[in-house]
Amino acid sequence: MTSPATTASAIDFEAALRRLGYESFRPGQREAVETLMAVGRLLLVAPTGGGKSLSYQLPAVSLPGTTLVISPLVALMNDQVQALTARGVSATFLASTLDGDEVRRRMARMGRGQYSLVYVAPERLAFPGFRGLLHDIEIPLVAIDEAHCISEWGHDFRPEYLEIGSLLAELPTARVLACTATATPVVRDEILSRLGLPVDTPQHVRGFARPNLRLRATEVDDAHGRLAEVDALLAEALGRPDGGQGVAIVYAPTRRGAEEEAERLA
Repeated sequence: MTSPATTASAIDFEAALRRLGYESFRPGQREAVETLMAVGRLLLVAPTGGGKSLSYQLPAVSLPGTTLVISPLVALMNDQVQALTARGVSATFLASTLDGDEVRRRMARMGRGQYSLVYVAPERLAFPGFRGLLHDIEIPLVAIDEAHCISEWGHDFRPEYLEIGSLLAELPTARVLACTATATPVVRDEILSRLGLPVDTPQHVRGFARPNLRLRATEVDDAHGRLAEVDALLAEALGRPDGGQGVAIVYAPTRRGAEEEAERLA
């Protein structure tokens, strides 16, 4: 179904922000929404915690119809739907964790235009009933969250990711936002190609510098040296000048290694 044209100037950004529970934009957010609304397509690369979801949630609550969000994990969908619902935004997700009756109920509400946002995994696009429903309702925007999965998983692990492009071809009037926190220039080019987006699609790439983080590498000769270095780092991280205790996380390359280290440190 064709979506009516809506420009960025027609959106009340402040009202939409308040509806979503925010008082102001983070750096780059407004520019991303304005580009998406003006051009109709955008590849957004921003660090985790950079507020990428607002770049499609704000248009979703401002545009008529139902915004479709394609996301890789049910937990991510559920978290966002709960947060939106708590703010009074009508949103839902469709996943294999739901029984058939509940899926049908949600799809019926979707067909009546009762949701501003619907989250699905890419595998949902293979269901003819769902695919057909998308042609019967107004879809102003398709957002692909964690878009790097198209490159990382689409070739073998989750081939349905490679079918997103065919869906977009069936919804030519829908705006398209692909967002990710992890994408090299090569991966960004593949994302655009797989989605069928032109090479001149705007790309907003935000910096990943974290001034509150320090990275340091230390060479050790053997397991004993490694353990001694871990203990020294923990003593440094956990002991504060005021006598309080800090917080530390120890990562290990395997589950067994993590369990052994946890037992040693207990």
